[in-house]
This record gives sequence, C-alpha cells and structure tokens, in this order.
Amino acid sequence: MADHSIEDVWRRLERQSQWMPAQLYYQFEELLSLHLEQPILNELYQVLKKYDVLTDIERDERNESIQMLIDENGA
Repeated sequence: MADHSIEDVWRRLERQSQWMPAQLYYQFEELLSLHLEQPILNELYQVLKKYDVLTDIERDERNESIQMLIDENGA
C-alpha cells in the first residue's frame, strides 16, 4: 500500500465531504489537525476511497469505521 500525505487525505476529504454527515466531517477535520502517524493517514485515506458511490448501508458502515478511527486517534 502506498503512503499518503496529509495533503492527500485533506483533498480526498474535501472531495467526499458533500456525502458525509456534517458532524463526522467536522470531527474528521479536527483529527487531521493533529500529528498523525503514517499508518493512520493511510487508513483514513482508504476509508474515504469511493465514499461517494457507496449505498446508504455501506456508507453507514464506513461512517462507523471513520468514527472508530477518530475516537481511537484523539479527536
């Protein structure tokens, strides 16, 4: 798996933001303001991948994964 920069994650978050619940988006933004280790950046990038084309059920599951990453990493 390729390493993704904080800028890569920010760009991907911005592209997917219109499909994401506002509260989750704001928490994600807050998380990105922290110093994150490379494996976490890679994981965050992956959970945003194809977020816009998920079904509602898949998006709910992905939101749970995102929330878990946020909770585990300090935001």
